[in-house]
Order: sequence, then C-alpha cells, then structure tokens
Amino acid sequence: MILYLALLTNIARYISPSAALETLLLTVAAITGVFIVRARRRAAIQRAIAARRLAAARDRVLRINDIVLDPSLTEEERLLIIDGFIPEFRAQGVPDPRYGPLNDRFVVVSDLLPKFRQVLERVRKAASIVHASDVKRLGLLDGVGNDVILPRETWEIARLLLRQTLLIQRQSEARRGVVLTPELKAVLAPQEAALVRSFEATLHRVGIVEEYARRVQEADAALRAQALLGDNDQYRALLAQTDDVEGMRYLSQQSLAVSGVLAKSVREAVQAGQTLTLPQGSAGPATDVGV
Repeated sequence: MILYLALLTNIARYISPSAALETLLLTVAAITGVFIVRARRRAAIQRAIAARRLAAARDRVLRINDIVLDPSLTEEERLLIIDGFIPEFRAQGVPDPRYGPLNDRFVVVSDLLPKFRQVLERVRKAASIVHASDVKRLGLLDGVGNDVILPRETWEIARLLLRQTLLIQRQSEARRGVVLTPELKAVLAPQEAALVRSFEATLHRVGIVEEYARRVQEADAALRAQALLGDNDQYRALLAQTDDVEGMRYLSQQSLAVSGVLAKSVREAVQAGQTLTLPQGSAGPATDVGV
C-alpha cells in the first residue's frame, strides 16, 4: 500500500491534481472492496463451520438420547427441543426441554418404566419392518399410511406409556412410608383399575401395528416368491431333458398360484394398514402394568 502511494505520488507530478485525486479515490475504493470481500468470505466460512458443528451436536443428541418426537412439530419446534439437550447450550442457560413449553411434545425413552420401554420397542420394530419392506419400496402400500399414520401411532403410544409411568410413580410415592389404610385403598383401587384398562388399550394398539407389519412381511414373501418364478424357465428346461410332463404342469400351476397369493397379500397388508386410522378400544384380559 505504501509503495503504491509512493508510486502514485511520482505519477502525480506528470498529471493534473484532479486526475491524481480521482486515481487515489479509485485505488482506495478498490482496496476497500477487496477487504470487504475477504471479510465476507471469512464470515461465510465461519458460519458454515458453526452450522456443521451444530448439526453434528444435534445428531449426537439424537444418538445418545433416545427421544420420540411428536411428528406434528414444526421444524423450528423440533430443533428447539433437540437444542435443549446439547450440553454447550445448557451451560449457557438454555433450559431443560422437560420443563419448557414443549415438554408434552416429546418422550425420552429412558424416562419410561422398563416394561413400557419394551412395549414401545415392539411398535418401533414393527414400523421399521414396514418401512424396510419391498412392497413399500415398490409403492404397493399406502404411502400416507406409512409416512404419516405409523409415526403418529408410535408417538401416541409413547405418550400414553409416559403418562402411565408418571401415574405409577405417583402411586408408589403415595404408598411409601405410610400405612395402607382402607381410605387410601379406596382412592388407589379405582386409579389402579384405570391404569390397567389404559395399558390394555395401549397393548391393543401395539397389536394392530404388529399385525400390519406381519401382513407386510407376508406380502414381501409373496413378492419374492413371484420373483423366483423367473427361474422357472431353467427348471422347465431341466424337466424337459427328462420328459417330466407332470413336473412341467406343476410349475405352471404354481406360477398362477403365486400370482394370486401376491395380490391377496398386498390387499390384506393395505387393509391392515387402514385399520390404524380407526378409533381403538381395549381388548384382551386384564394385564398387570407394574403398579
């Protein structure tokens, strides 16, 4: 910069003062522009690094903390909950999401009683089976049912299990350190019955999701059986070498049967998925919920 100004001073001896001033102003503007561009570039790089770090921290939260989120959350609400579990943010005063305005929009699985965690795992396993199925990949199932209803069912079941957990814990606290008098029993007995009925209804909903997953697995099996029909030409050629007319006839019959099974299995899987949208009631014998 100094060398450039010295050179400009020497040049000014041979040009008019106004031309020298104009040249100086243009030079200053050009140098300023270079610094601004560099500063903006550095700021953009820093923002990109910060965004990558934040994304990594959010991914780490979801890996370490098993959380079921309400699928109706907006993206902003979802990230607000996740950010509340990031240690760096908590150290800066960000409150625990469990005590925030969105505390009823997510469930931390470790907060559930062990038995209830197993029930939730059954639902999640069934949903995973459906999402990983060949019939879903090929678009043979109701996309809305799988992408909307299954996450909603998982969330609602998780929320029910959390409420049941909290009520059981409250009942345990009520019993602790006191004599179980007839008056206390009279209060606790109907509450325990309500918990049992609620758990029965929850298990019924879990069973519907599992039945849907089983139907999807059957449809997958039929789909794979149909794919294997493509090998029948090789088997026909093998049988033809031995003049096995009966074997040839059997293969043809099996081809028609498998096609019918596939159509029936996919139809039943779709019907099972549609039941997820219906109101659910309780079913089955009374079940101990661990009160």
